[in-house]
Amino acid sequence: MNKMLKKDTFNYPGLDIPYELKEIRGKNVSITVYPNNRVVVRHPRRVSKSFLQNFMEERKTWVWDQYKKNKANNPQKTNFKNGEILPIFGQNRKIKWFEEKESKLIDTEIIFSNKGFRSQKGKENKAKSFLKQILLEEITPIVDKTASKLNTKKYTVKVRTMKSLWGSCSPDNDLTFNLGLVHCPDFVIKYVVIHEVSHTKEHNHSNKFWEIVNKLDPEYVKAEKWIKTNGPKMLCYLN
Repeated sequence: MNKMLKKDTFNYPGLDIPYELKEIRGKNVSITVYPNNRVVVRHPRRVSKSFLQNFMEERKTWVWDQYKKNKANNPQKTNFKNGEILPIFGQNRKIKWFEEKESKLIDTEIIFSNKGFRSQKGKENKAKSFLKQILLEEITPIVDKTASKLNTKKYTVKVRTMKSLWGSCSPDNDLTFNLGLVHCPDFVIKYVVIHEVSHTKEHNHSNKFWEIVNKLDPEYVKAEKWIKTNGPKMLCYLN
C-alpha cells in the first residue's frame, strides 16, 4: 500500500498542522477538524494519492479557518501541572500536586496525590484515574435509579475518554460514558446518563425514545442547549 494511505500522522499540505489518515469502509472521503484541532482525513482503501491531495487542497482554506477558530476559542489540552485550571462538575478548580495519600476535591482546588509517581506520564495517568473514579461515583447512582424506573435488569457501566460522543449504549446494554462529563455541571451529567439508559428500552431516537427521556428529565432541552454551546470546549481538556 502507498505510504500515503497508512493510518499515520502527517503535516497537512500547505499548512503547518498535523493530520491523521484513517481508512474506512464507506465510499466517501471526508475531513473532520475536532474542537481540540485534531484533524482526521477519512478515506476508502481504494483511493489514489492524487485524489486525496486534490481533495485536501480544495479544503485547505476551510481546514485552516476551523483550526484558527478552535485555537482562539477552545481551551488547550490539560497537562496536569500545578496551577492549571480544570473545570470539575461545572466549577473551575486549580490543580495542585501534593504528597497526599489520596487525591481529593477541596473547595476550588483539585488535589492530586503524586505519592509513588514521579514521571509526568505516571502523574497524568493517576490524575485521569481519579477523574474516572469521581465521575463513576457521580453517575452510577443515576444509572441505577434510571434503570430501576425502566425495569432494565441487565447492564454494565464504564467510563473512558472519547473524542466526540458523550455516551453510548450497545445492543447488549453496555453503557459507556465520556470521561469529559467530569467537566460538566450536574444537570448535564444527569441528562446524558438518562439519555443513554433510556436506550436500554429504545435503541433508537424515535418519538417513543424521546417520550421516555422527557418523562425522566422534563428539562432535558436545557442540557442539550448547554452541550451544544459548551460541549466542544469540554472535550478539549482530556483529548
